[in-house]
Amino acid sequence: MLTELRIENLLLISSVHIEFVAGLNALTGETGAGKSLLVDAMNFILGARGDPSMVRQGAAQAEVSARFDIADQELAKSLADDLGIEFDPVAEVGTHAELVISRIIPKSGRARAYANGRPIAVPALRELGDRLLDIHGQHENQSLLRPRIQIDILDRFAGAMAERTSVESRYAQALSAAQALARLRKAARERQGREDMLRFQFKELQDAKLDDAEPSAMEGEVRLLRGAEKIRDAAESVSGALDGDDDGSAATTIARAVRLVSALGEAGPDAAALRERLEVLLSDARDVAAQAAALADRATSDPRRLADLEDWRDTLRTLERKYGRDVKALLALREKLSSELADFQHIEVRTEQRETELVKALEMLRAASEKLSKKRKAAARDLEKRINAELAGLGLSAAKLQIQLTRLSGEAAIGGAETPETGPRADEDNGRVLLPLDLNATGSETVSLLFSANPEIEPRPLRECASGGEISRVMLAIKGTLARVSGADRLPVVIFDEVDSGVGGRLGDVLGRKLSELARVRQVLCVTHQPQIAAYAERQLKVEKTREGTMTTVGVENLEGERRVDELALMLRGSAASAHTRAEAAAMLMEARKATELFSKKK
Repeated sequence: MLTELRIENLLLISSVHIEFVAGLNALTGETGAGKSLLVDAMNFILGARGDPSMVRQGAAQAEVSARFDIADQELAKSLADDLGIEFDPVAEVGTHAELVISRIIPKSGRARAYANGRPIAVPALRELGDRLLDIHGQHENQSLLRPRIQIDILDRFAGAMAERTSVESRYAQALSAAQALARLRKAARERQGREDMLRFQFKELQDAKLDDAEPSAMEGEVRLLRGAEKIRDAAESVSGALDGDDDGSAATTIARAVRLVSALGEAGPDAAALRERLEVLLSDARDVAAQAAALADRATSDPRRLADLEDWRDTLRTLERKYGRDVKALLALREKLSSELADFQHIEVRTEQRETELVKALEMLRAASEKLSKKRKAAARDLEKRINAELAGLGLSAAKLQIQLTRLSGEAAIGGAETPETGPRADEDNGRVLLPLDLNATGSETVSLLFSANPEIEPRPLRECASGGEISRVMLAIKGTLARVSGADRLPVVIFDEVDSGVGGRLGDVLGRKLSELARVRQVLCVTHQPQIAAYAERQLKVEKTREGTMTTVGVENLEGERRVDELALMLRGSAASAHTRAEAAAMLMEARKATELFSKKK
């Protein structure tokens, strides 16, 4: 249950501290007094969007904190396991867990949120709110008209949420398999033209002998072959001049000089140094002569080899320009093309594998859906009976609510997404078209709530025939039913923001009784204008707007004793309230207390 709510500097609220009780808590006050602002604060602390404009004028930051007393140990464990909430160690079985949530939004800077003193992210905060509070605002009753909400109601009552989760998981697996198959089929459709192009490109690169290509070495050989005769003549001349057979070669001359220096005998270190230098020159001359001779040997005219090299070089240059990359990058491209072509070669096998996977996934989805359908069918009539009993107690004794299960229809398109006449289905690429139309993420049927306020009129969809007041009462009847079924609705706190909207005063007492009954099994917070509803509350909190200097401030007062009687009288007759009205309010409060005590005894 929610035990405390503290609000500091949020919009029109300067400072508010509210303590709630376990049963029915009524928030009353004039229209525009700020009652719904308290509900907004609860939404904010549990993940609703906030921004610096929410900070009260003149304040540096706004802060909202809430304290929960969690008696459900399974709920506390799930919060710890799933969201990482840390609770104080439980002393013994049956001890309640305490959870304090706070959220701060500064005028400038980043907002912060904490759960039991530890930072918590906003998505986790929203999940926390979904597990602690069920808030029905002035417009949330309209959510009852949405098909997804109607199917949720039946599944929760049937205790089929585990089966529903299984269906959702199986559907996700089937969709993944269908999407993989769709991609392969798309690739197959594009295969022919693209495969031809890839094969041409691969052959073009393969024929270019890229593995043997070394552009710099190739250019050198081309130059050598082009000037072979001149190069050979020049190289032979260089070799002969340096170390030829005649006496005039450089090597011969240097060798003679070496002998002359050697004849100097003991001429000292200078002569020895001179001889050493000459010997180096002689060695270098002979080495260079040998290199020149080798060059002359290589400089052999080979017109065919030259033509082949020039053609190869031109081919490489053409490919480099065509693909915008050098030889090394062309090698990498060739390997990539080879891999893609290999994929094309195996696409038929992979397509068959994916089709088999999809068939198996659909079999598991269908089996899970059948289990879910059985639970829904078994629970639908019982839920109808219980809700109609609740509606009778809410002044709609002639009304009838039916739960209609309608099987989805359609055929699978695993092998029929494409025909010679029609070609590929336009939306096949996303995979959904490959799934059967008689199954979806919530099972194999739709759930609709049909309603009729009069027995002579056939029930029609709730959205088509129910008034705002009737929708409010249907919602309250459903909440009361689910709250009484173990496991159907484990949310510890239910908040109604003006559930009496569209309901006349004569039904206020009826609504009050039903809210009080619901409060026997769930803590209820109710924003109301109806004194008949407020009279049933264990605690009545008056929300009032006042002026403090130039600032408007919203405050909350816990009404007790005569102050509560005065407020109920004011709600009954407004400013015209008299002593008789006060007596009427006191009697209303007394009757409500008696009825509440009776509910407790029945429980």
